[in-house]
Amino acid sequence: MTRGLALALALVLVTAACSSGHRASPVEPTTTRPGAPVDTPPPIAWSALQNPLLTSRAHAVKDPALVFSGGAWHALFSAVDREGDWRIGIARSRDLRHWSAISMMPHDPAVGGEASPDVVRAPDGHFVVTYQSFVEDRPGVAPKLYYRTTDDFTTFSAPRPLGHELHPANSDRMIDAAVAWTPAGLILGYKYGRDEQHFELARSESGSLDGPWKLLGRPDIRVYGDTIENYQFLPLQGRWRLLATSNTLNRPFLFTLAGDPQSPDAWLHWSEGRELHIPQEPWNPGTGPTGVGYEHANCAYVVNRGPIGGNTYLVYSDSPNKTTFGGEGPAVLAPSRSTNLVSWSVPGG
Repeated sequence: MTRGLALALALVLVTAACSSGHRASPVEPTTTRPGAPVDTPPPIAWSALQNPLLTSRAHAVKDPALVFSGGAWHALFSAVDREGDWRIGIARSRDLRHWSAISMMPHDPAVGGEASPDVVRAPDGHFVVTYQSFVEDRPGVAPKLYYRTTDDFTTFSAPRPLGHELHPANSDRMIDAAVAWTPAGLILGYKYGRDEQHFELARSESGSLDGPWKLLGRPDIRVYGDTIENYQFLPLQGRWRLLATSNTLNRPFLFTLAGDPQSPDAWLHWSEGRELHIPQEPWNPGTGPTGVGYEHANCAYVVNRGPIGGNTYLVYSDSPNKTTFGGEGPAVLAPSRSTNLVSWSVPGG
C-alpha cells in the first residue's frame, strides 16, 4: 500500500488526539483494535458499472453510506416501504455490480422506525452507525438520534441514545446525525427543529459517544437562504471538509473548514461552499425544482470516506418522482466520481 492510499483510507484519529486536541494534522491516522484487518478497497471497475447502482421494487432507497470491509462493499441506507415505514436497509457486493438481497438492521421496537444512517470508524476499530428514530421516536415524541456499533454489518450492538441531553424535550426534533473524531475532539453534527430548522454542532467532553455532550452552536452556513442537512465530516486533499445537502432543493454542497481544526469553536466557521454538479441521467426523467417533484444527487456520501485509486467517489439517491413509498418515490442509489472534487462524471459518461 502506498503512503497516499493509506492516508486516504485512514478514518480516525488516535484516542490521545481526540481527548487532548494537540494534534494539528487534518488527516485521520488509521487506528484499529489489535489484530483487526486493514480493509483496503480494490480498484473500482468504473467502465463495468451502470447506473442505477442499487434498486428495490419493495422500497425507496435513499440516504446512503457505502464502505468496504471484510472483502465486500456494504451499503446502508434508508429503506422506505409502500406504507411509509422507515428502516435501515443493508446490501452487500463484492464488485458493486452484483448485490445481495436487502436485509434490515435489527429494528428497535421502542421507536417508530430508523432512518438516515451515517457510517464512520471509531478509534477502537469498530464501525459506528449513527441514525435517527423516524418518523417519530415514541408516540408523541419527535425523532431523536441514536448509534450502534458493528464489525461486520450483520451483528450490531444494542441501540444507544446520542446527544439526547442537548435537546431533551419531547418536541425537540433531532435528525441526520454525523460524528467525527477530529483534532478538536469528538464532534457531532445534526439538524435540529421542525418548522424552523438549524444545523447544530456539539462536542463530547469525554471523547465518548455517550457524552456528556456540550453544544458548540450553529455553523455559519446558509444555502439558498436556508440550512443544510445529511452531513459527512472527513479529510479530503489535506483539509477538513463537510459534505452536506441543501435543505432547499436538496443539492449536494462541499464546504471547507476555515479555521484551526484543533479549536472547537473553529468548527463553526466554513467556506462558502461549492455545489457539486452531478450529471442527471436519462433513466431519471424528473424535471422542475429538485426536492419538490423529483430528486437528483440527494443525500450524497463520499464512498469509503476517501479517494480510491486517484478518484473520489460519491454515492447518492435519485428518484424520478415523489408520489409513492410514503412520498419518497422509487428512489435508487447511483455513484459519481471526480479527480479534483470539481468535475464529476457518471458511469459511461
